[in-house]
This record gives sequence, C-alpha cells and structure tokens, in this order.
Amino acid sequence: MTLENVLWITLSAVLAIALAWISYFYKSGKTPHQWLLACLRCLGLFSAFLLLAPLQFEKVTVNMEPHRLMLVLDNSVSAGRNASRPALEQAHDFFMKDAELPERFDLQVFTFGSGVRKGDTLDFSEKRTDIAGTLKTLSNASLDGNTSVVLVTDGIQNQGRGWLPSGPNAISVFPVVIGDTTAYRDIRIDGLNSNRFAFLDNQYPLEVLISYRGDEATTALLTVFDNGRKVHSEQVPLSAGRASKRLSVLMSAREVGFHTLTAEVASLENERNTRNNRQTAGIEVIDEKTRVTIVAGRSHPDIGALTRSIESNEQRQVVLIKPGDVPSKADDTDVWIFYQPDPAFRKAYAALENGNKPLLTVTGGLTNWNFLNGIQKTFRLEGPGPEEELLPELNPSFSYFDARDWAVGSYPPISGFLGEYLVLQPHENLLGQRVRGISLNEPLMTLVKGTERREVVIFGEGLWKWRMHSYTQDGDFLKFDTLFGKLWLFLGAGKANERLNLDYQNVFDGQEAAVIRAQFFDEALRFDPSAQLTLQIRDSTGSLLDSYPMAVSKREYQADISSLSPGAYSFEVAVDDTAFRKSGQFRIQEFDLENQQVRSDPEALQSIAQASGGALYYPSQLEQLRDSLMSGDRFRPVSRSQRNVVSLIDFRWLLGLIVAAFGAEWFLRKYNGLL
Repeated sequence: MTLENVLWITLSAVLAIALAWISYFYKSGKTPHQWLLACLRCLGLFSAFLLLAPLQFEKVTVNMEPHRLMLVLDNSVSAGRNASRPALEQAHDFFMKDAELPERFDLQVFTFGSGVRKGDTLDFSEKRTDIAGTLKTLSNASLDGNTSVVLVTDGIQNQGRGWLPSGPNAISVFPVVIGDTTAYRDIRIDGLNSNRFAFLDNQYPLEVLISYRGDEATTALLTVFDNGRKVHSEQVPLSAGRASKRLSVLMSAREVGFHTLTAEVASLENERNTRNNRQTAGIEVIDEKTRVTIVAGRSHPDIGALTRSIESNEQRQVVLIKPGDVPSKADDTDVWIFYQPDPAFRKAYAALENGNKPLLTVTGGLTNWNFLNGIQKTFRLEGPGPEEELLPELNPSFSYFDARDWAVGSYPPISGFLGEYLVLQPHENLLGQRVRGISLNEPLMTLVKGTERREVVIFGEGLWKWRMHSYTQDGDFLKFDTLFGKLWLFLGAGKANERLNLDYQNVFDGQEAAVIRAQFFDEALRFDPSAQLTLQIRDSTGSLLDSYPMAVSKREYQADISSLSPGAYSFEVAVDDTAFRKSGQFRIQEFDLENQQVRSDPEALQSIAQASGGALYYPSQLEQLRDSLMSGDRFRPVSRSQRNVVSLIDFRWLLGLIVAAFGAEWFLRKYNGLL
C-alpha cells in the first residue's frame, strides 16, 4: 500500500468522524440512539470518501514458463522415400515416447510441405517443400525468444526463397538430417525459358539453365527437340565442384502452331538420378502481321520515312495506294495512314465510315483544309494562317505511354499552317508547336481516343527530317522508330479484338497452379466485370472436354485447370452474347518436383543451424540432441512476472455499505421522530 493511500484513508476517517460529531454532538441535545446514529453517519461518510479516491495497489504474479520445443517433421514426397522415411519415423517416435521431454518443455508437433500444419499425421503427400517459409511462419508466431525447433528433414527445398533466422529473439533451429547424404555426380536442367509466342519466319531465343555437381570436370551433350524433331545439339563443358551454365539457343519459327520444346542433357556414367536431365517448354508460332495502308495522292519523302519506320518491325507490312483505291483495300487493312488529304480523298473517307479501323492523318502545305474540316469530325483548323516552320515541344504531362526518352528539343522544324487547331474528341497532345522560341499552345501531334476509332494526327510535313536527325545524332533510327512503334501500338490497342485479352502459360509443369486468365474491356476500354466469359477446353483430338464460366477476381477472369491430366489441349474463351472470342493451346506437363533431387542437403541445413545458434544432427545422434536440450541453460523454464494495478477496495462493496449505513440512519431517525 502506498503512502498516498494511507494518507487518504486517514484523512477520510478524520473527516467522517468530525462530520458525524458535528451532526450529533456539537451543540445538539441528547437524542435516542445518539451514538448508533453517529456511528452510522460516520461509516457512510467514510465509505463515500473512500469511493472518491483511486485507491490502488500493484499486484505482482510470478509464473514459470517452460521452454517451447517445436518438433517439425517433413511430410513431403521426398521425405517418404525409402532412404528417408524410416529415419523420420524413428525421430518422431523418439521424441513422442520420451517421458521427460513433455515435463521439461512445452512440446508442440508440426508437419510441413508447401506450408506448415499442427499435428503429427504423416502421409508424405506434399508435392513441394518450403523449409524457409515454414521456419519464417514459426518464427513469426514465437517472438519471445523462448522457442527452439527440431527440424527433421532431408533439406531439399523446391519452393519459396531462402530465409535465415535473425535477431535477438530468433528461434534456435536444430536440424536432423534424414535421407542419403552421399555426394553423387549429377547433371540437371534447372530451367527452360522461352517466349510465349513467336512470329512465323522469325528467330527467338531459348534459354537453357544447366547445373552440375561432381569432383571432376566433364563435358555434357545438350540436345534440343522441337515437337520431337532434333534441331540443335552442342557439347557443354562443366568444371568440377558445383558448376552452372546459362545457354541461349537461337531457334527458328518455321511452322504455325503450338511447339513443344524439349532440352535434354546426356546422363553421366553411373549417374543415379536421371529424372532431372530433361525439361519441356512450349511456344506458339503465329502468323499475325499488322497491315498498314498509306493513302497518298502524290510522292513525298515522308512516305518513304514512314514506310521504313513501320517495316523496321517484321510483323508490320506497308502498302501504298491512291485515294481512289481505298474501297478495294478496306478488308485487307488494319491501320490507315492518310497523307495530306484533299478532295480526292472523298471516297476514302466514305469507305472509312463503314469500319472502325484506326487512322493516322498527316497534314501539311498540300492539305486542303476546307475539305478536311468538312469531311471528318475529329479535328478542325479555324482560320488557316500562313505556312510556317514548326518546332516540336514535348508535352511533359502526356500519359498515354512513356515518351520521356524522346529528346525532340534538338529536332529540326516541320512545315505546317498557323491557326487555331480544335480537337473535338477525347485526346492528349504529345507534341506542341513552337515558333521562333515561342510556345503557341497549339498541338503538333495529338492522340485521339475516339468513340468510333483511335486516331493520331500530325499537323505538319517533314517527318523524314526527324528520322534523319535521329540517325545523325545516334548513328541509327532506333529512337525515332521506337517512338513511332508506340504510336502503332496505341492505334492497335483500340481494335475490337484487343478488348478481349488472354494470359496463360504454354506449358504448365506442376510447379504452380494452372490458371487461364482473361480480361474483357468495354467500348471505353474500361475493365468490364459484368460480362459472362465461357471457357471451352478440347483435347489433342479436338473433342470437347469441358465448358464452364470463368470467375471474376481482382480485375480479371480466371479458370483453374489444374485438375486436367498431363497432355496437350486447345481452348477458346468466348464472351457470351457477343462475337468476341479468342483461342490458344497449352500442355500439362507430368513433372515430379520432389524427385528432381535425390541427395539430402546437409549444407543448407548447416547454414540454418549456424545462423540461428543451433546445431546439426543426424538420426544416430538423437540421444545427444536430447541430452543437449535437457542440460542446456538456455532451455530452462523462464520466470516471467506480471504486474497488474488493481483497486484496493471493491467499489461494489463500498456502494452497498454506503446505502446500508445511510439507510439504517434514516430509518432510525424516522422511527424516533427525528425527521
């Protein structure tokens, strides 16, 4: 009890006695039951004064907390092999049947594979092993530093990233290595990476990751197959110890369709594990060229510059026609370019109204603005002024794509008319006009996201000067062609068939969930979560296997196909009640991740033990592990004190005493006629 509490209790008693004495004895005559009434008054006042004071004291509770010992057992497929399973079960029985361990420790048992679970049920069905993730989860759940982990595993991790315990309160890990720890010569393919798509008659890189473990240097024969046909082979030198090689093989896309790519390294003499000597990837070869039609009434250097810039990408093809030939080319064109329109373009604009193909318009000194203002409703030039040399000025707030690397400050001027340019559709200006160092706040190049089609308008001629300047400055046309390549992508993004996009892997190898994803956009190119998308899957013979709706999740549609058996499949995603549909092909690969490595990894477990302050043990050393746990000072129970501030007197009793005292006083006074 504190000094403040004693003083308040003393003061409360003195005040209560004084007030009771004044009420019943000071200048008061003798009354019936005078002393009893005074005592009741004193008791009620004393209780009321105590109720007003925060009378508290500190209560200390001391508990002995046993050290928490977690027995964590590997439940993966690799731990269930003949070389590992008996040792793991032996360790499990050793700790569970020991009579002293539960008395000394708070013993908890967990199993793990891709995740950690409480309990000791072992069926060795986990197809992935995440040791680092398991230890991190247990560490996050034990932040008091009073926890140790006995980790019984073969050390083979094939999921997650590396993680080591750290910090003053980190858990201590005591790995028990099970399985075959003998070092064997082994060569394996760790990865096979390729693009999802390749264009016909192009070349594409295939990345092969090879690793080797052995005491002697060796040379491995790498062979690459395309749909079972041998297309590449080479000898790969590998140094002794732990060696790895990253190879890039240039492949040719010669046939349209889905291609299964297989990389295989020849097995070493007496190599024990050959399951990891080959891997498979997939790529789809497509023939999908963007057809660009330039419509011009006369020759101009700009037309040659645009043609060469467009065709710098092999998947774009340019055709040059006269304005009168537009109707005959309408079905064979993906993107239109109208160069300096004049009245001869009347039929061209009429044909353009029958579709929503994107359009790039270039104006200049030969443009008939009276005709152009009347024939289309995207832009206008009010009161054309004199022709002038216009310098480009990059708009820093342009947001349709990143154009900050396009240094146009040193570009030469192009020729165009002065005047007030009005853009009548939603748009952003990429370039503005500058004349003699003065910004005119007028567009020089604008990008339009119209309701019917996407358009790009360049209000000047002389683009060939810009392309030549790019070559003079950098020794190539790359910067100019890259920027204009972004213009073609912007125009193409507004095409109807781009409103439905697919995202999927060509080969699902079992290392992650097999999911087909899709996005569907409305006419304003906003994600549409209310659409109904249906996925149809067919086998290699073309027979329909299943058809089911795709679910919406986080701005995309998803369908899980993990239940499909290994094999080749084709699929189609269709938007119900519309003409939007896209198709693709994929392969489900039979891949046993747990059998890619047969040797245990004591080196990795040793690193974990050292980082956490633990030690590495083998199944034959379980007794030593137990003795070290039982005798170690850091594993002794921890005394933890808990300090609580509690009330000295229960206020409910005080309230009851106050009511009883004042109630009895009132009753006696009433009974004796003193009220």
